[in-house]
Amino acid sequence: AGGINKVDKLSDKHNEIVNFAFNQLSAQNGADEECGLEKVDVENFSTQVVAGTLYRFDLIVKSECDEPKQKKCSLVVFDQPWTNTREVQWDEVKCEKLENEAIDFENIPGGINKVDKLSDKHNEIVNFAFSQLSAQNGADEECGLEKVDVENFSTQVVAGTLYRFDLIVKSECDEPQQKKCSLVVFDQPWTNTREVQWDDVKCDKLESEENDEKNIAGGINKIEKLSDADNEIVSFAF
Repeated sequence: AGGINKVDKLSDKHNEIVNFAFNQLSAQNGADEECGLEKVDVENFSTQVVAGTLYRFDLIVKSECDEPKQKKCSLVVFDQPWTNTREVQWDEVKCEKLENEAIDFENIPGGINKVDKLSDKHNEIVNFAFSQLSAQNGADEECGLEKVDVENFSTQVVAGTLYRFDLIVKSECDEPQQKKCSLVVFDQPWTNTREVQWDDVKCDKLESEENDEKNIAGGINKIEKLSDADNEIVSFAF
């Protein structure tokens, strides 16, 4: 026990561990549904007996959307059969381009990864956040929100995925005035959880003035022109 043993020829059990790790890596890559991963090769496989077994190996993968580029992912899997425990040790996982450049691969936990081109999944997240923002704006039933643009989109793998982006919106009642809302969405598909992190949301006028928009929960908003709903409240109080 304790020593690291190099393995030259993989057994069926070793291949089972490799396939498990590849499936977990592919699942982490699920933030971009358009691009799956393809397994190319396995290198530097070793085992270490602890209270169970640690399997270490390099997995060569490539994106199905970008075939020429290959990446080497150094993986560690802990396996403890008598407790039915098998898990990737994500803190020790590192992926790099084979040219030895650091990779900002979206599936690697912890790092914030900039996204230049939005996938269908990313647009789905944006539309979800916009609908939630519009619902918060429902205090003024006469004025809806219109989506103008999306900027600064990034992802971060945690126990799920955090999506951060700036959403440019304008009021349908005040077309020239646009506002930038910095939004954070937490998504955890395996628990069907998707929610805006309202504590991290901030909206500002594009002229950098403090936003007095009604859709931000918790803030006190001054109203210069009363809507029918506002007049109804005044009449009720009177």
